[in-house]
Amino acid sequence: MNIGQLIAYDLPVLSLDDTGDRAMHLMNEFRVFHLPLVQRDNYLALISEDDLLDWDTPEETLSLADFITFRPAVVENMHPFEAMKLTKEFNLSVVPVVDENNHYVGLVSSERLLNYLTDSNTVIEPGAILILEMEHRNYSLSEISRICESNDISILGLFVKTDENTQLQQVTIKTNKTDIQALLATFERFNYHVVEVYASENSKEDLQHHYDQLMRYMNP
Repeated sequence: MNIGQLIAYDLPVLSLDDTGDRAMHLMNEFRVFHLPLVQRDNYLALISEDDLLDWDTPEETLSLADFITFRPAVVENMHPFEAMKLTKEFNLSVVPVVDENNHYVGLVSSERLLNYLTDSNTVIEPGAILILEMEHRNYSLSEISRICESNDISILGLFVKTDENTQLQQVTIKTNKTDIQALLATFERFNYHVVEVYASENSKEDLQHHYDQLMRYMNP
């Protein structure tokens, strides 16, 4: 899937003839904090609510504004992850989509991006979640996958994040099974540090109990 398939065509655009007051009205009406400024199909800038609130003369047209410099955008054939990156980096409520000539194509809302993520098997399929913590140099996707496969477990999703405080790599794994006691034991045997475990409500208590027993056995 590319980002063009997530475009919401019902969201409005702003023109240089629109006033700041009208731009604010449209943002309130459509419940967004940003709207694109477009002129003759050319994407000029992304206007934010903060820009308008700080503007001393919002009754004037946007052509007279001095804050038309912010131009985040993704090209329509890019993956949705590129839009998510911009959303995170700039705290955007919408992401403008353009073609290779910077012609405006449409908007993707942060809500649609979230729906895209939650529609994946990683979120909707049942299974346990575990988080490993390790040094960057010790991270090996192939070894983690092999350990899971050796326990007849498939990885539905995997996310890697660096802890800002410890600078350690945190690897979150969504599995296709809720009973992962043997998998946890294998990770510990290979010296992986399992920091958190989540399972379904029916198996979470038993899983945590057996995991605690395993830790007491391996660390007397």
